[in-house]
This record gives sequence, structure tokens and C-alpha cells, in this order.
Amino acid sequence: MEPLSEDDPRRLGPYHIIARLAPGEEDPTAAARLFLARSAGGVRTVLISTPSAEFADDPAYRGRFLTEAESARRLGGASPLARLAPVEISDRAPEPPWTAFPYRPMLPLPAVLQMCGGPLPVRTLRALGAALAEALAEIHRAGLTHAGIAPENVFVASDGPWLGGFGAVRAAGPDGQSRVGLSGPAADALPPEQAAGGRPRPPGDIYALGAVLAYASTGRRLPGAGGLPEELRSVVLPCLASDPAERPSAAALADGLTRGVRFPLSASLTAAPSGPTPTVLDSGSAGPPPAMPVGGPGSTTVDGGVGGAAALLSPGWLPAPVVVALAEQSAATLAAEVEPEVEPAEAESAVGAPLKEGASIPGEAPGAPGPDAAGRGDTPGAPHAPTHLPGGASVAGSPTRQGAARPSRRALLVGAASGSAGLALGGGAMWMATAEEDPPPTPAERLAAANHSRRRLAGAPPTPLWRHDIAGGPPTHPPLIWSDKVAVVANDAAVTGIDLRTGKRLWTQDDVRPRGRLLPIGKDSILVPGDGLAALSAETGDIQWWPKSFRPGGRTPYAALLAAEGGTVWLAAGRRGSGDDGLVIAYDLAGREEHWRGPLPGGFDEGYLTKDTLVVRGEMFLAFDRERGTRRWRRSYEGVTAGRPVTTDGRDTLIAAVTNTLRGYGLADGGGSAWSVKAKGEAGSGHTADFGAPVVHGDVVYATDGGHAVHALSTATGEVRWQRTYAFAMKTLSGARTPDTAVDPSGRTVLTANDGEVDAFDAEDGALRWRFTDLGTAADRGSVAARRRVAVTDGLAVVTSGRSVYALPLS
Repeated sequence: MEPLSEDDPRRLGPYHIIARLAPGEEDPTAAARLFLARSAGGVRTVLISTPSAEFADDPAYRGRFLTEAESARRLGGASPLARLAPVEISDRAPEPPWTAFPYRPMLPLPAVLQMCGGPLPVRTLRALGAALAEALAEIHRAGLTHAGIAPENVFVASDGPWLGGFGAVRAAGPDGQSRVGLSGPAADALPPEQAAGGRPRPPGDIYALGAVLAYASTGRRLPGAGGLPEELRSVVLPCLASDPAERPSAAALADGLTRGVRFPLSASLTAAPSGPTPTVLDSGSAGPPPAMPVGGPGSTTVDGGVGGAAALLSPGWLPAPVVVALAEQSAATLAAEVEPEVEPAEAESAVGAPLKEGASIPGEAPGAPGPDAAGRGDTPGAPHAPTHLPGGASVAGSPTRQGAARPSRRALLVGAASGSAGLALGGGAMWMATAEEDPPPTPAERLAAANHSRRRLAGAPPTPLWRHDIAGGPPTHPPLIWSDKVAVVANDAAVTGIDLRTGKRLWTQDDVRPRGRLLPIGKDSILVPGDGLAALSAETGDIQWWPKSFRPGGRTPYAALLAAEGGTVWLAAGRRGSGDDGLVIAYDLAGREEHWRGPLPGGFDEGYLTKDTLVVRGEMFLAFDRERGTRRWRRSYEGVTAGRPVTTDGRDTLIAAVTNTLRGYGLADGGGSAWSVKAKGEAGSGHTADFGAPVVHGDVVYATDGGHAVHALSTATGEVRWQRTYAFAMKTLSGARTPDTAVDPSGRTVLTANDGEVDAFDAEDGALRWRFTDLGTAADRGSVAARRRVAVTDGLAVVTSGRSVYALPLS
């Protein structure tokens, strides 16, 4: 515990910040700051987690932080995972997001082994493993994978273990580069199929829990049979099987750890409760849930028959040195609470948002501990060990194992800091399963798990072929792939050409100032809109064409790039001294001459090509003959106002995203839509999410909505080819923040890109192939331009994330 620094907040929402809890040296959750805090009047003591200064302005991290907290809240309530539920979640700008949890003394598992001087007793191991397995069974039944189980993410309190950790198993890096600064299980707890590139799945959690139990049984990091207690060999070793299909389910593991075990119960557990009757969550009598393998989870909160992990967590389950250390940590925290504090300002803005609808404070149900009780350890009516010293043990007179190390007061408080980090981020990296029903391990996954191959498995995110960091700010538009040879990226400083095969910089052109999306033109050129309109050589970056007439101050200053095809570019330009009205110009780049020009009202700055027309968009739509420039028609379309994402099928259909509806219009007809389809993604409060910009490939239009649902429709009729919704734990996006969509030239792969990640889908049926994310660079966080953007060619996607550029293989 350390005093507050100048940059630390003095108040978050209704809580006064007392002290900062410094992360331990091995803490994998350094992306969050942790504070000890109390409510007004000292009624409630809480641990508050908020993003570290490095991450505070990163919108992608902010979104992940909040959605993990929401996942924890949904898993909490009246379930065995109530301890994961935050007391409060706040997302009130400009204040950083934060989550508050009831404080209780706890220590990370490595510190527990240190205090015990070695491996834990078998009784403690059984109780620890059974409680964690029951929690995992509940997580898996909810369709989640923890993906962050490791010794440092298991925290021991007097009433049982807590599961923390903010894993980042999905975050990837190029071959040969370590994942510096990313959290997740250490190598010794990483399942072999994930080490080989597989996506996080429930069997991987079982392997990691087996590794944790092996560590607690032997004190050694590398899991194996050596040193395991004979009583636990038959239970732990199957968890460490290389083949994921041979591992037990979480429910079966919990059953194996509790089966046939009987410990005498104290009078406090067998006597009639003096307070309200505890709510029964699972008596165990009805057997396992249908979705779980046979070998049910046993009881968690029990009725008359005490069983499951609750029976093993009876008084005496913890070694005496650990009980002493927890009591000392509690005393140190109480001492910190009475230190004088500065009264907060009276501004109303200092008060945080109330509990979200449906949120509950853990312990307010009958028989469960209230938030302040969680801090004191008073748990009226609970069927497990209370937080105070069990069995009447005395702090002063408690024996300690000879030779056992006693951590300092600061180390004890660091243990609390480490614990809250994981809990505040949703009880770990609980990634949503990427299929509606998680399939059994494939033969490829089994083979990779056994052979430790580096080959990417089905469902795993691809390992980047390379990464290149550009100078200047992050790009504001997707990259351009030229002739499957060069990836071209533009930001506010320059245009950069990168070798698509090696990731090496080929050239940089900083004489032009890009402002807009790059387009290929002709055989070897790239159009760069900015201070005028320029064409660069894709191979060398040399300026091939930059006419003075299109620059600011020229006779026809460039206004907007409308379209380009072959060697012709269509652009909107101004007319010097003509007011708001301008020109539409068709220019032959190879011959360096105009094909035609015609009048164009002001405000028309987007263009779309069909077979024989150029359609230009402003407050309404104008069509020009592509070859001669004669105006063919002027129309408006119902609901399609300025700013709505629009495209065409290249023939006779205009397709527009009108809030939460995708609509198709006959170009020649105008007026109302010929077809319309509603979005499937959820935006909250029973509303559907807004559509992002549609993309056409052949006779299919693809679009992603702000709820991260992906749609494939017929361009002509609107017939639904497929619509897929995924339980991505990400915040709903709207307006310009809806995900971007791209399709590879072969039409086999659809990609979506948003603030946090890039996702790949099978274009045939919408099946999710993989999800890719990275943490970007610290300098990019907080910039709107730092969102992920993607360009795709056959077999390869180029992704920009802030100033980093990645090449991802699609196959």
C-alpha cells in the first residue's frame, strides 16, 4: 500500500480514495490501477479498479474493461459466481471507467505457498480445486472461457478461493516477437493447444487448473506427475492430458475432488441459523445440468445436506500461517482507513453513475454478506467458514510452520491489490465462445496439442507474417494493397509503401499531405487526395502527376475524389471566383487530359460508378453519363439523407444503411425502397443496432451492425443469405463507430474491423473463422484514428492498428 501520487484521483464516484495498492512484481494485470476506498461515513470499504494512465484514453481498452465488468455482473447475482460481481460499474466521461468490489483480505497462491514453506496440505488442495472447478463449471455453462487461469490469478480468502486475471490470449504478435506487456496464463499454465495457436476453449481452462493444482501440490511450476500426492494423482493428471478431449469437464473435476471426502462440521454449520435462511442455489439432488457432462458439480450453497466445495471449505481448511497473514492484512487495511483524508469538492460531477439496471450488490440477498460485511468478514448465516479466524484461532497464539517465510505488511497489501485487479476485470479474460455450440476438439487440434506445432489451428487467430510501425500519427483510412506487392499506408505526415512479402519499408513520400482514401489508378499508380490531387508510383513513391490547376489557388482547385477506374479519375473541383458551385471532371491520367467537365452544385462529394453512369451524392443524387458527361437524372431516395452509408451494386441498385435498416433502391426509380432488412445486433433497451457501411461483392451485399452482427443479402431482392449474431463481449457501436466491412477478391472471406479487433467470417455461411486483436502502442491510445482498419487481397489481410501495420494470412 502506498500514498496517493499527484496523478491519482482523490475520489471516484461516491468513494473516497484512501491509498494506492501497488501491483506485485509478478502481477499480470498491470493495465489497471488499484485503490483502497471507502464510501461516505466509512460504511463500505471497497477495492476500486480503473485503467492505468497508459490505457486510460484508449477507447478499445475502455470498452474491454467495461464489458468484462458487465460479464462479471451477469455471472453474479444468486449464482456460485456472486463473488465475481462488482458492487458498481461506472462509465461516466470524462471520469475514467472504474469498477468497485467488496474488500476482503486475500492472498495470491504463490504467497500462500511461501508462507506455508512448501506444498499445501491435501485437504487445502481438495477444497481449493473443488471451489475453482465449480466456478469454472458455471463459467463454461454460461458459454464463456476464462483463458487466464494461473497461480498468480488464484487468490485465497478465508471463505474460499477467488479467481482473477485479465488474460489476453487472443492478442497476437508476429513470429519471433514476445508478447511484452500482455496478460494471460504463464507458459507453465498455458494449454498445449493454445501454445500451438488454438483459440481459448473450456478444455484449456481445465488444463490450466490442473497446472495450478500441480503447482500447489509440489511447489514446482512445470506440471507433471512427479511429487503429486497419491490421493490426487488420478484426479489431477487427466487434466494435464495433451489431448483436450481426454480432459474431464469442470463438473466432473469438482466431483472427483469431493467424492467420498468427509470432514467433521463445526457447530456453526450444523446448528439452525440465527439469521435469515440462506437461499439454496444447488442442492445437488437433481444431478448435473443437461448441458454438462455426467458427474455433477455438487453443492455450492447448500440445503440441509452440506456437500461439494462448501463442505471442504469448513473451518480448518486453511493452514494456520495463512490465517494469520489474512488477519494481519485486514488489520493493516483498517489502520489505513482511519488516516485523515482531504474532503472532496462539492461538485455534482464528482458523483458516479448509479448501479446499472439489473445490477445487484453482492450480499444484499438474504443470508449473504453485505458489502461492508465483506470487508469485515462478518457473514451471517453463511454455510461456509466466516472471514474471522475459524475454530477460535488466536492471531497472537497461532502456530507457524518452522522455516515458513512471513511476508511483510506491504507484501500482504500487494496481495490484495493483485487480487482485485483480476476481479475488477470480470474475474479474468472470460472470452465468449466463438461458436453457438462449442465443438469437440478437432483432429488437427489434438495433433497440434501433442506435437506442439506452430501451425495455426481452425478457429485460432492468425500469427502476423510481419509488423511495421510507421512514423507520425495513425492512419485515418484503410490501407491500399497494390498488385499484391505493396501495402500503401497514409497518415497526416506521409504516404508509406511497405513490401507485402517482407514488411520492409520500400519508400516514403512526404511532399504530399494525404487527406482521404487512397485509390489505385492505371497499371502502376496510386491516387492521393490532399492538397490537390496527386498520383504516385506504387513501386517507388515518386510523384507522377500533381497538376497545379487542381491545387489550392489553381483554376479548378480539387474538392473531392469521386471515383477511379482504369486510367480515368472523376473528381469534384471548384471554380475560381464562382462561389459555391463547382465542376465534375473526368480526367484521363495516362493522356494527361480532360475527357469532359460539367457543372456541379456545391456539397456533392461522394461518387459511385455503375455500368454506364457516374452517380454523385449530396443532399440528393445526380447521374452523369460516364463517357460524355451529360446529366441523366436527379433523384432523391426516401430515408437516404446526407451522412448515411451508401453503395451500389455497380448495375442498377443503390443500397443504403438507414439507421437500423439496410435498404435497396432501384437507381432508375427514386422514391421508396424496393426491399429492406432489419439489423440483428442488439443496441440495448430492446432496440436493434445501426448498420455500418455496406460492401458489395458480386450479387451479395455484406454489412455489419453496431451490435457486431454480420449480414449477407441479395443486392437485387434483399433476400437474406445469412445473418449471424455473436455473443462478443463488446460495447454496441453507433454512427461512424459501427464496424467496417471488407470482402476478399475471391469472395470467400468477410472481415469486419472496429475499435478493438478484426474478425474473419466464411462468406458462404457466416461462420466465424478467427478474431484478431492487439494492444497497439501507448501513443495511439485515445485517438479516434487508432481503430483497426483493414484491406484485403486473396489470401492476405493488411490491418492497421494505430501506427502499427500487420499482415495476416487468411488461410
